[in-house]
Order: sequence, then structure tokens, then C-alpha cells
Amino acid sequence: MKKVLLGIGGLIAIIFIVGVIAMKFLVNEELIKDNLIEQAKQLTKQDVTIEGDLHLTFYPQIGFELGKLTLFNKHEYSDSTQIEVKSVHAAVELMSLLTKTIVVTNVKVDGLTVNVETLSDGRNNMDELLARLAPPEKPLSNEDIQAIKVTSEGEIAKSEYQFVVEGVNITNAQLSLNNRQDGTYHKLSDSSLNIGEFAFGKPVAITLAANYRTNELTAKLNTSMVLTVDEQFNEIKLAQLDNKLALTGKLLPRPEMNISLQGDLTYDNAYKTVKFVGLKLAVDELTVTGDLSVDVFSKPSIEYNLAMNTLVVDDWLPKVKPASTNNESAAKGAAGKQGVSQTGKKQQAEVEPDLSALSSVNQKGSLTITQIKQGEYVLDNIKLQSELKDGVFQLTRLSSDLYEGKLMVKALLDSNKTPAIFNMNSTLEKVQSEQLVTIAAGKKMLTGLVDVDVRLSGKGLTMTKLKSMTKGTINTTFSDGAVLGINVAQEVRKAIAMFSKKPVGNADQSEQTDFSAMVANFKLGGGKLTSTKIDLASPAIKVDGKGYADLMREKLDFTFGASVAESIGGQSSSTMKAIRDLRLPVEVKGSFAAPSIKVDFGDITKQVIELEKDKLIDKYLGSDEDKNKIKNEIFRGLKKLF
Repeated sequence: MKKVLLGIGGLIAIIFIVGVIAMKFLVNEELIKDNLIEQAKQLTKQDVTIEGDLHLTFYPQIGFELGKLTLFNKHEYSDSTQIEVKSVHAAVELMSLLTKTIVVTNVKVDGLTVNVETLSDGRNNMDELLARLAPPEKPLSNEDIQAIKVTSEGEIAKSEYQFVVEGVNITNAQLSLNNRQDGTYHKLSDSSLNIGEFAFGKPVAITLAANYRTNELTAKLNTSMVLTVDEQFNEIKLAQLDNKLALTGKLLPRPEMNISLQGDLTYDNAYKTVKFVGLKLAVDELTVTGDLSVDVFSKPSIEYNLAMNTLVVDDWLPKVKPASTNNESAAKGAAGKQGVSQTGKKQQAEVEPDLSALSSVNQKGSLTITQIKQGEYVLDNIKLQSELKDGVFQLTRLSSDLYEGKLMVKALLDSNKTPAIFNMNSTLEKVQSEQLVTIAAGKKMLTGLVDVDVRLSGKGLTMTKLKSMTKGTINTTFSDGAVLGINVAQEVRKAIAMFSKKPVGNADQSEQTDFSAMVANFKLGGGKLTSTKIDLASPAIKVDGKGYADLMREKLDFTFGASVAESIGGQSSSTMKAIRDLRLPVEVKGSFAAPSIKVDFGDITKQVIELEKDKLIDKYLGSDEDKNKIKNEIFRGLKKLF
């Protein structure tokens, strides 16, 4: 019996081999190629050619090798070729078809070219082709639904067959996208894709290289990774991801940029989550490291814990070339003409920024930055924690070292309101004010340590509404510093000398007013920053003030009064008693960019006349009480004069 079975098996094998050999000799490959061309023409309604021979194999592999295949565009498109492949090779191991593990041998595609073009009237050659190739959609029948095997748990049943692809090699591929409507052009060239032996549940090495070019940008991409896909497509892993991108173009912050991305990425299809572990993103010298996860099950939700090295903001801003004198004159002239021509026309209304994107995604995470530099501003050791949920963004913590002190910020932005509302609380602790104020004001104005408490809230994000609708308080305290640009103590000494008729003596030539403490508190509202308390104390003088800053007109209007401190010496007691009654007015007015500071000597002269009027009248008019009327009239006129 055993011999009979062996004999039958041998006979079947002989018949099978003979059948395969017979097929090789009996199949007309040229006829098959002609039929393929004819079928392709009927299907695409376009011209198709196949150059070279069609080679078929039946043992030990069932496969084919095809020469140059070209699908031509219709005549209205600029490029005559729509799709072209120089050669294609694919095969399946014959004996694997008798098992449940089907092995596809190395798939090779060389010289794949795809040209996608959009005409000025909106027609697109690829859309037209796909419309002809796509079968008409029809609803699933009951037989179709019953044919799908489902497990008792409700999941689609696992397939009994396994597929193994020994490799895929795509070389010399290129893709071009030409849009005549907007003039944009994109081209992917010299592209290659190599995939090692692929099987479900096993890691496979993948490499990708390509060159990219558009109207204003060129790029070179090199990527490698290890891909693992389970049999149910529940989990896809990209391990050892190494992506390098070199960019060149006028639209970039820099003429040339190099970007790299490394890490391990996992996509969970069941829970629709993406996790990026060991992320390292480098953009030239700037690096970001950490972990990142994205939940895309319903609304995308991002969580992250990242760290960044030093960020120099100015290095990433476009460089502005200084205009020549002639160009500046021409520009001013043109601007003047334009201003005249547009006189009386209504300015374009400001528009609130579109914040709808804040409602389309949620995020929560933390970011630490070693240092941020912008211009002369320097922040060190920045720690940022934020959360975005259902259109409400919260900056739960922003802390930083700033000029030997500390910066703390908390903020909220609610984009669900129209217009958006916001609030912010910020504090500065023991910050060296000289650099901070100099950078903000554009000139040296103050020195010393400063503490600031800012509490603001507002409605609307246009510049006009930020200025007019924001309200709150700004309280500042300075210690052990100086107000630069004016020496109030020296001006007081001049007043003392004028009053006592004595020389000033050794004048202090420094243009600053030293203080031991200074308080400047403000209330913001109605487009104005109005002072609630301004006091300066120093060993020689005391200064108080009041006024406002008009944010809409960008104007300052402050008046300060300086008086001699009780501790000042060097004068007779009778003189000092009178001097302490004097108040030296100092006015700070003008634009934010160029405020003027001046001492009102006319006012102090009126004060001196008021103090001395009795002595002067008695000296020149006598002390007769009937002369009081004349005395008052004279000094009223003097005060008006000054």
C-alpha cells in the first residue's frame, strides 16, 4: 500500500513538472503583451506602450518581468508622459502556494515616473485617470456581510494565511506636481525605497532617499528605520528611526538648514495612540529631546515632556537689509503720495485672530529650555507647563531666571468667547532693572533691584482692544538704584543756592538721581495707565508724582515734585526751614519713544517769591497795612509772569 501511494505521488509530481514545462513552451508571451496593451488602452482611454519583451516564469517561481511601460497624457497636458516604469519584476514561490505561508520574492521597480498636472481650468490628469479606473461604488449585500468571519469577541477573524515578502526595491523614482492655476511646482526625484524581508510580527529594515524641489525650496531626504507590524495591524512600530533632511531656499529663516529626527515610534491601532520615545529633534544647533504621545481616538490629544537647549530667537528671524538713502527717499515720497490719495478713507478694520484651531486639539505637557535670547533679553532656566482643553489654554507655570532675579507667569486664554478673553498674573523678584528697563525703553533710565506684580485681564486680541479693553494693576518697587538722565538733588541744591544767595559749591556732575527706595504703582483701564502711587526716597530728597501714560496715543504726561529731605545738611537752620517748604517740579511729557524731562524753574521762582514777598514789601514799600492791596497786586503779577 505504501509503495502504491509513493508511486501515485511520484506520478503526480511528474505530471506537474511536465505541465509547467509545457506551459513555458505553449504560452505566447508576445500575444499576452499585446493583449495587456489593448486592455490598458480600453481601461484608461489613453495611449499605452510596452517596450521590450514580457518574460514569464512558472518554476520554481510564478512571476513576470516587464520592460518599459508608458501611459501617455492627453494632448492638452504639457508633459506627454503621465506614468512610466522602466522595468518591473515580481514573483511568488510556486511551492509556497501549496502551503499557508505564501512567499513573494524580491519585488523590483526601476525608473517609476509620475507626472501630475493641474490645468488652468482646474482639470487634473490624475483625477481623470482615477475616475476612469475606480469601479462604481455599491452597497454591501447580505451575502457580502455574511462572508465576513467574525469571532465571538466581535473582532474580525485572523486569516489562516501568512504572507512573506522577501524584499521590495524601488529605484530611480520621481514624482512631479505642476499646478498651472497658482504656478506652484513640486518635484520628487532620485528617489529610492528598499524594504528588507517582510513578515508580520518580525522587524524589517527600511531605507528611503529622495531629492525634493519646489519654486523656492530644495531638500534632500535620507531615512532609515526598523518596521514591525503584527498580524492584526493592532500595533505598528518604527524603531531606530533616523531621519535627516537638508534644506535650501530663500523662504527659510536661513539660506541652508539641516534637520534630523531620531527615536522610537509606536502606533497602537486599537487605542489610536502614537508614542514617540527617546525623541531627538535637531534643527541646526537647536535640539529638542524627550517623550511625546498623541491620542487620535476622537479629538487629538497631545502629551509631552520635552527639553530644549539655548534658543537664539534673532537667528531664526528673517534678516532685513538696510535700504539705501535713495530708496528711503523714494519710499517716503511714495508713502506721502499714498497718504494724500487715501486721505479721508476709512482705515481697514482690525480683525480678531482665528482661534478655532484651539478647539480642535487638546494638549498637556512641560517644556524646559536652557536659555532664550532675543536681542538683549536673556532668560535662563525656563520651565513651562501648559494645558489646552476644549478651547481653553492655561499657562499653569512659566518660571525663569532673569537678570539675577526670578520671573513667574500664569495665564489663561478662553477662545470659546467672542472675542476671546484672557487674564495674566506675573511677578518679577529682585531683578536687576538696568538692563531690563534699558531694553524695554530703548535708553538707560533706571538702575537698582526691582520687584513687579502684574495682574491683567482683557477681552479681545486686536492691538486696539489690547490697549483699550485690558484692565488691571501694575505695582513696582525699586531699591538701591538711580533715575538716570536727571540729577534732582543737584537741581535742589541750585534752588537752595538761589534762595540763600550763596554759590552752589562742588556740583555733582552725574546725571542721575540716587534713591534708596522707589514705588511706582499704576492702574490700567480705558486705554490709560494711571499712577496710584509714585514715591522716591533718598538721603537728600523726596520725590512724589502723578500722571498717566496714554496707550492709544502713545503719550506720557507725568509731573513729579522734589523736596529736600529732613536729613540734608550744610545750610543754616533758618534757611533750611524755608527751603524744605519748596517743591521742585519735574515734568516728563511727550511720546513713548522720545519723552522730554525738564525742571519747571518758573514754578519754583513763584514759590520763592511767595516765601519772600513780606520781606521785600517791607523793605521797599514799608509795613503800612494800607499797602497790602498794592503788595498783593504786585506779586500776583510776578507769579503770572513766571
